[in-house]
Amino acid sequence: MDDMEFHRQDAIRFLSEALTADRVTVEQFESRLALVRQAPNRASIDAIVADLVPTGPVTPTAVQAHQLEDLRGLAPIEPASVLRIATVFGSTKRAGTWTVPLRLELRAVLGELVIDLRDAEFWSDVLDIDLHATMGSVTLIVPAGAQVENECEERFSSSTHSIRSVKGRKRIGLLIRITGLVRFSSLDIKEKRPSSEEGEMPAWKRLLGGGD
Repeated sequence: MDDMEFHRQDAIRFLSEALTADRVTVEQFESRLALVRQAPNRASIDAIVADLVPTGPVTPTAVQAHQLEDLRGLAPIEPASVLRIATVFGSTKRAGTWTVPLRLELRAVLGELVIDLRDAEFWSDVLDIDLHATMGSVTLIVPAGAQVENECEERFSSSTHSIRSVKGRKRIGLLIRITGLVRFSSLDIKEKRPSSEEGEMPAWKRLLGGGD
């Protein structure tokens, strides 16, 4: 890989980080990505991502961690309002026991995103999901008995909703509303019982080869 290609890959990395941090929209990401790939020289590439290149020695992650440590115990815990989960040119999965906020913002660009909610804890009986996928694959696993309303706009995409393994399951009073835009992608919604009810083997035991 020559110097020009290395520079191009750096620019794509800046774009990906900006998308994950919600500094650019999916549409802006796609248009800039196309320009970066077509740029004839380094000066053109620099101009495309000039406003996205980090400046200064401050590491945002370290600053946020320090602030959280200082504020710990000073205020009551409030429901988290929004959690953003994104994958760009990769694969991301969120599963197990985790606390789901009032709203999820999911982004998948040329990647695979798996969100498993069956063992999760919810702040509310209504969960709003804003989904934007471009040339990606999104799998959403919801608790058996949840009501799912999929209102995503689909363009050259497909969506499925599988409930075969939990037919007859009573409603649990959880409403999941999905909106957004799915382009050249797939959205697969699956209803499943909690992993404990399905008799799934713990991860540590699977790594050791299972057994009785």
